[in-house]
Amino acid sequence: MSGIAQFLSKYDLHTLKEWAQKGYAFIQKFDKKVSATFEVNKSIKTTCIKPSGTVSLLAGATPGIHFPESQYYIRRVRFMRSGPLYDALIKAGYKVEEDVYAKDNQAMVVEIPVSVGTNVRTVKEVTMWEQLELAAFLQENWADNQVSCTIQFDPETEGHMLMHALNYFQYRLKGISFLPRLKPNTHVYAQLPYEEITEELFNELSKGLRNIEMKPEKSEAAVDPKAENFCDGDKCLVDFGISAS
Repeated sequence: MSGIAQFLSKYDLHTLKEWAQKGYAFIQKFDKKVSATFEVNKSIKTTCIKPSGTVSLLAGATPGIHFPESQYYIRRVRFMRSGPLYDALIKAGYKVEEDVYAKDNQAMVVEIPVSVGTNVRTVKEVTMWEQLELAAFLQENWADNQVSCTIQFDPETEGHMLMHALNYFQYRLKGISFLPRLKPNTHVYAQLPYEEITEELFNELSKGLRNIEMKPEKSEAAVDPKAENFCDGDKCLVDFGISAS
């Protein structure tokens, strides 16, 4: 499960609970069917909330359970100059520069201006306690595995409460991480993965950006666009006859 902060900007907590519980029930039904088909024990753990950095970014979703750092930010991604992305990003108008930490000039960094959407609260607007409550809420109503969550806290106003928070939530969470929140405009190092920006700068950086056009790589081997049905090597596709309804 991912994009939870964006979900809560459109729906209430009760709706999230209903969706999580219905989804969990369906997964258990599906797992029971699959396990019976292969004559194995049912799965002990079937659901989780992972950090989901890259996967969420590709879908334009906030990562996992975490609230965004800012409504507008620069996302920096590293890639190799020799890859197909380099020319495509340059032509699309994105700012691309050499990685200042690379030992050669082959590693590049692209800056991507991002908006998480309207009405999505940032992590600065959410207290340590609300973040903990949300993690415990989804641990109870969705995740079999440990909810992957890093709680950001204000060292000055919330730092002295960490011991009390751990004491209360030790019975509702399987594990948790804490990270002190940096003060605004505090840059730990150059080319940060995330950098908060204003709406005005976002609009300025977004101006002139075009769609990224990727040329298909040539291959001597013909590619069959049709997917293999049933068995392909050591893998088989099986229709278990279970619908989401």
